[in-house]
Amino acid sequence: MVKKRLSKKQKIFVEEYIKCWNATQAAIKAGYSKRTATNIGCENLTKPYIAEEIQRRIDEVVMSADEALQRLSDQARGDLDDCIVMKDGVPKLDVKLLKEKGKLHLIKSITPTASGTKVELYSSQRALELIAKAQGVFVDKVDVNKKVEITITRNPEDGHL
Repeated sequence: MVKKRLSKKQKIFVEEYIKCWNATQAAIKAGYSKRTATNIGCENLTKPYIAEEIQRRIDEVVMSADEALQRLSDQARGDLDDCIVMKDGVPKLDVKLLKEKGKLHLIKSITPTASGTKVELYSSQRALELIAKAQGVFVDKVDVNKKVEITITRNPEDGHL
């Protein structure tokens, strides 16, 4: 298929649509008239080259299942040892080193306190639970072996059940 170039308004429409997920509002913000925005927005979503661009942009930002599992695995392991440095005989977490090593996603919060800095990591137990669920290790089970009592009676007039 020949790839058609998006007009300036269509490019803005795509950008705005990805922000608000509302075709009418995206059309208005792209400069289409309010009177025709609903029709233009709907029409833009049905144009293959615009729909492809929207999908391409979504694919750029959406995390794959593999990436999500990798990040959860990192959280389950929770290893920051290589980012701890000694300063004046006191262990300190080097945030710059954390960023360089791509480990910032392991930290839930950093809070200054009177006695130093409190660093809270994401729960490794929760990460393990989510990984196990994703891989089908933990399955919520429902007991279908309940005893049910059924009584069948015959209608004496016609002999049917």
